Amino acid sequence: IASVAQVELRSRNEQSELGTLYSIAASVPQQNESVAMAVGTNIKVRDLFYNIPARRKFLKAESTELRNIVQEFIRVALAHPEIEFKLSNNDKDLYNLPAGILRKRIVSIFGKQIDSKLLTVQCDTELISIRGFICTPNHSKKGQGEQFFFTNGRYMRHHVFHKAVMDAYSGLLANDSIPSYFLFFTVNPATIDVNIHPTKTEIKFQHEADCYTLIMASIKEVLGKFNVTASIDFDREGDLGYIQPTPEKIGSYQPEIRVSSGYNPFSKYGSSKGSTHNSLQPAYNDFNDSPKTKPNVNGWEQLFEGLTDQSEIVKEQTLPFTTEPERVSPVIWAKNYGKYIISSTSLGLAIIDKRAAHIRILFDKFRMQLDARIANSQSVMFPEILILNPEQSIIMAELMPQLERLGFKCSIQEQNAYRIDTIPADFADKSAKVAIQNLIDCYEDGMTNSNDKKKEYMALTMAQTNAIKQNDPLSDSECESLVFDLFNCEQSTLTPNGKRIITLLSDSDILSMLE
Repeated sequence: IASVAQVELRSRNEQSELGTLYSIAASVPQQNESVAMAVGTNIKVRDLFYNIPARRKFLKAESTELRNIVQEFIRVALAHPEIEFKLSNNDKDLYNLPAGILRKRIVSIFGKQIDSKLLTVQCDTELISIRGFICTPNHSKKGQGEQFFFTNGRYMRHHVFHKAVMDAYSGLLANDSIPSYFLFFTVNPATIDVNIHPTKTEIKFQHEADCYTLIMASIKEVLGKFNVTASIDFDREGDLGYIQPTPEKIGSYQPEIRVSSGYNPFSKYGSSKGSTHNSLQPAYNDFNDSPKTKPNVNGWEQLFEGLTDQSEIVKEQTLPFTTEPERVSPVIWAKNYGKYIISSTSLGLAIIDKRAAHIRILFDKFRMQLDARIANSQSVMFPEILILNPEQSIIMAELMPQLERLGFKCSIQEQNAYRIDTIPADFADKSAKVAIQNLIDCYEDGMTNSNDKKKEYMALTMAQTNAIKQNDPLSDSECESLVFDLFNCEQSTLTPNGKRIITLLSDSDILSMLE
């Protein structure tokens, strides 16, 4: 750093009355003198790459570079909670972290809302010692950002150990959610290799498979201990809460049975006293024992006058199709069937994924709004407050122009707190805060140098947040409207992330299933 920037170092230990000021620029010493200062070390870096203009052109936007600095700052601060850390940018304090325990440091960095979600992990073996915290499944997020591994005090990334954590949460998270964790490993330095990556962020473990098993088992134990999974109440001792119903409670009564005393099944008309009923019909008398008279059946031939021959009707119904069935449009009929819509088309039977179709429709809508920079918005009667940490506030400041194009308008209430005043038209009010939070959580993962890619990423995140759920019920008219809008899209067969929307069954496919 000292070879490509202007660096100033101030340092003083507890035994010295004065500190030392040492400055260097482009590897050339500038100052070396004693100064009065508090105990500690302070390093300032100015004008990065000022002496290498060609390299300076490769620097990204200030907000992007600031996020990189913040991420590195957080890693160091988490590794050393016993040390006080401060970070400021343009004379504005971003972090002021007092010395303390690890849990307090995590809450100071990521906000008070995470405190109640932290679960303690502790496992000591001869091979590896595991300590730290994991978060409950309801704190999981769509993107990465709160996943930290430390080995002997060094931050690292390890895809195998990350898979161990994901396997431990198996069945507790949505497919696109990632849990938050802060895990510290202590191992014998002779069993690891830290020189396999230029940035020293990857470490090779000698007993990787055994460590994988221990990590997964320790996290599963914690999740079970804190009753994250559903449990059965054994305190009822077999009492299922069933109450025997009584006639008073349900209004029941004992039915009264009444019969005709004059009925004789062996007589000609079913009655010993004589009856006008036909011998082929039992005499069903009413409760007053008044016999029913025989119905008049004279002139029955008139009932069938004007009707066609029944044999011709049967013949017409059993004839095979001799003409090609009429070709129908995709939205002539649509049937709501759980996760799918079944629709007839000219090419066959189309099975449409409701949620995938809605994602494609909303994606095209939001993508067009980002390009046109015009969006219909609606005011919120009760604005929500979105509280962010300093790192998320940096991303929020960068997202504000794009959010306004989508129809969001947010005002700053106080530092790291934003009020959502307006949302896009036809956007679910309860999804607005979730949509913005998902954009912030996932924005860095989809960051590219292309503005088009950024717009596509934002539109996809918005569409996924506001789309209907798989089993949401829809009326017939809503199904027809959804199918109609889908077939008006330029790309109606796949979602923006490549998931199939429509499965087409031709007549031959259906016939083969029925054979």
